[in-house]
This record gives sequence, structure tokens and C-alpha cells, in this order.
Amino acid sequence: MKNLFYTLLCVLVFSSFVFSQELKVQKFDPPIPYSGSSDWGPDYTVSNTEPLGIPSGVYRNSSNILYVAVPDTNIAADKCLVILSSINDGANWNISYMVSPAGVVPKTKMVISGLDSVYCFFLYNSAIYCWNIQSPNINMFTGYTNIRDFDVAASSTGSLYFFFDLNNSNQIRAAGSADGGYTWPWTLYLSSTGAHPRIYMSGTEDILLINYYGVTIQPDTITSAIRSVRYRESAPGTLLIKGTFSTPIAAGIPKDQFMGVLLGNTAWLFYTTGLTGNIDLNCMVSADSGTTFGSPFTIGSLPGRDEYWFDAKHFLAGYGVDLIYYSDTLQSGPPTNITDRLYYSSASINTPTVFDSSVQINQHPLIWSARGYIPSLIEYYNVVGDNGAIWVGVDGANQKLFFDRMQAVTNIKKNTLEIPDNYTLKQNYPNPFNPITKIEFSIPKDEFVSLKVYDLLGKEVYALVSNNLKSGKYIIDFDGSSFSSGVYFYKIAAGIFTETRKMILLK
Repeated sequence: MKNLFYTLLCVLVFSSFVFSQELKVQKFDPPIPYSGSSDWGPDYTVSNTEPLGIPSGVYRNSSNILYVAVPDTNIAADKCLVILSSINDGANWNISYMVSPAGVVPKTKMVISGLDSVYCFFLYNSAIYCWNIQSPNINMFTGYTNIRDFDVAASSTGSLYFFFDLNNSNQIRAAGSADGGYTWPWTLYLSSTGAHPRIYMSGTEDILLINYYGVTIQPDTITSAIRSVRYRESAPGTLLIKGTFSTPIAAGIPKDQFMGVLLGNTAWLFYTTGLTGNIDLNCMVSADSGTTFGSPFTIGSLPGRDEYWFDAKHFLAGYGVDLIYYSDTLQSGPPTNITDRLYYSSASINTPTVFDSSVQINQHPLIWSARGYIPSLIEYYNVVGDNGAIWVGVDGANQKLFFDRMQAVTNIKKNTLEIPDNYTLKQNYPNPFNPITKIEFSIPKDEFVSLKVYDLLGKEVYALVSNNLKSGKYIIDFDGSSFSSGVYFYKIAAGIFTETRKMILLK
């Protein structure tokens, strides 16, 4: 690895690192009406411009911050990659770090290690770069500069592993690092007949599930077989094979996208089948950590629609897998939130082949692009099972990057079974408070409720409620632990009712 020359731009929390090519941002319009899931909040704009490559994101529990890596030459001048962050669950986004100069980054992958470090890997000029975003150093993997595709995972020991294939040769290789990507002493030559590796670190132990096109790479790569193998971490930065190679999906039918998810002894292998006009999303489940897989079944197969571009991750609140995917009618006219949808579903580890009915989570329509804008699922990995999704869609004539959050509302509860006659928003108590206060409100009928906290400048700093609620009286806790002392305002919006009150945080 070698350090990439950088310059530090000391403007607020902005950091910029020098390297090679160009980047833009605008204003969020209110979401258009739609019929979706009451658990998912509104579409928030992450960036007002279309990315040049595939974005990715993570949630850092220790600081309650969302990070999204956006390959875009328009967000900031002379930059090729921007890290945006949000401290209020996606309602507002700010630039945290920037990489320069301008250029095209076709793919990013963000991961959080077991030591709570946030890393961004990205492909630039056929080379892989590793960046701990809390550090001013970007390191280039110097072993190969003809990389076509890659995937990355982090272990509980803080180690990093990345698998990659090479342009003009179907070789899959891997490397491991125990020092945050500065050196990569462990290497692996996985296959001489493989392409597009996909890896997933188990949610319960340091076992890596690896899937890739293999056996014999067909002239049309996506018709190749899907191979599967597992490796375990034997020491920080080092993997050893666990079990044997298998071929759960034979060559033949086109499989444009695939990935596995491993949680304990349960593994899910998701993949699409078919060509444009007849693409379905399928799954196979393993009960022995990915050694063998059961019969395939279809998750997304709506008449007149193609289901593709998906992402999946495990969740720890109850244990299972979350899944998001793009559903498209292939209409000839402009996309709408009826024709181009983002769906969400999940399955429990206890019934891994039974997925909940899919629900639409987007308000703005998704958009197809040859850049392959696969939506990114962001797991919070908290005790209640929150997650979010970033995806590229359209707002009128503009293409933007959006974020949606599924909020498992646990700190809000009904105060009584009585149905109130009027809308109310009561004064928080205690007030002043440190650090927790209670806010009580009433709604006389079922409807969408927004309850948000703002600072003295009117900037939204936290979304307490963004859900459809039944009529009733509610009490919700606001925890100001991560906020500084001062005056804040909380505002409710429910139907035509709005009200704002002031509260004081004293530490």
C-alpha cells in the first residue's frame, strides 16, 4: 500500500484528499403522495445531483451518525468522491470529507470494523483505495492496478478483507489487513476461472461467505454458474478455508446479480434470473452455514414488472435478514412512483424461507441507469432493528440521491385508550431537562404524524416521529445526550394541525 498525497481543507468539518477529475447539490422538494409502508418515513434528499457511480453507506452506532459515500463530480468542485453525513437520521446531510481531484469512481463500499472504525473502499482508474474516514490517509492497494470489480468485509477484530477480479483475465484474488489497510500481508489466489466476487461476514462470528461466477466463465458472464465457499478468520487479517467449494446454481439462465447473507448457521443466497422484460428475484436458503442450499423460491415476481437491483443484510433485533429491491414496469414514458418502486421485505432466522409481504418505501420514482444504481441497505444494528436505504431517483426533471429510514418506534407509547377530541401538543416535562424529557401529544384520528426537534436557527436536528399513528394520546422520550446545552424547539404536524413549543437543555 502507498499513501495517496492529500491536502487537508480546514473548512468546518470538511476534509479533502488529493488524487484525480470533477462534482454538484440543490434543494429538496416535498415528497409526492404515495401508498407505502407506515414504518418507513419520507424520502430525504442526500444529494441533488445524480451520482457517477454506485454509492454506499453505513450507520455508526457509537456516534449515531449516518455516512454515505457518493461518487459525484458535482457536489464539490474538483472532487471525485464525497462523504456525506447526517446526525438526525437522514433529515439533513453535510459534507464531511472530500477526495480530489475530479474523476469517475464507478463503485464504493463502506464498512464498519469491529473496532468501530469506518472505512470507504473505492475503485478509481482500475485501482482499489482504502480510506479510514477518521484519518487523513488514503492508501492504494499496489499489488494490482487492473481491477475490474471488488467486494469488502470487516471482522470483529478490526481486520479488513477484500476480494477482487481482474480485467482481461478471470482471476479472483483476495487480501487481508490487520492494521486498517496500511499493509496487506495475507493474500489468496481464489480462482483462475471466476468473476465478480461477492462476500459477506457472518453476523455472529468471523466466517466469510464467498460467492462468485465460476467453474467455467461463459461467453456471456451472467450465464455462468454461481460458486460458493466459506473462509474463517484464523488470526487478525488472515483467513483459512472452512469446508469445500460448491456450485449451488448451475450455468444456463442469466443471473445478472447475486449475493449471500450469513447469520449463524443460516445463509441466504439471493439472485436474479432472466433478461429484461422477464427478470425475477429469487432466493435459496442454507441451514448449514452455506455448505448446501435448499430449493430456490421466488421473492419478487409481480406480473408485468422486472425485479432487480437488490441489497440484503442481516439484522440483530430478533435475528433475520432485511431485503430491498427495485421493481420496474419498463414503461415507455417517464418513471412514476407506481411504475418504478423500491420494495422492502424481511425474513426471520426461525422461518428463513418465509418473507413478509413486500411494501413500497419510496415516494419519488427510482430510475434505471447503465451505471447500475443498486440501492444500498444501511443496517443500524441496534436493539430495535432500525435500518435505512439510499437509492437514486427522480424529482421532476432532476435525478437525485435519496434516503429512507425504517424507524422501529419503541420510545413512543399510548398514554391511554381514550380517543381525544382535539389535537394537542403539551409542554415537555421536565423543562429545563438533562438529558431526557417527555413530550406528550394527542391526535383525534388516524394519520401521518411528524414530530421534529429544531435548534435556534431553525435547523432540524432530530426526527422523533415520522409515522402513521392511530388516534390517541402519546408520550415520547427525547434524549438530548448528544446535543449541546441551549434552547430547542419541537414541532408537530398532523393533517392540518401544527404547533411548536420551546424547551431548554441544561447540562
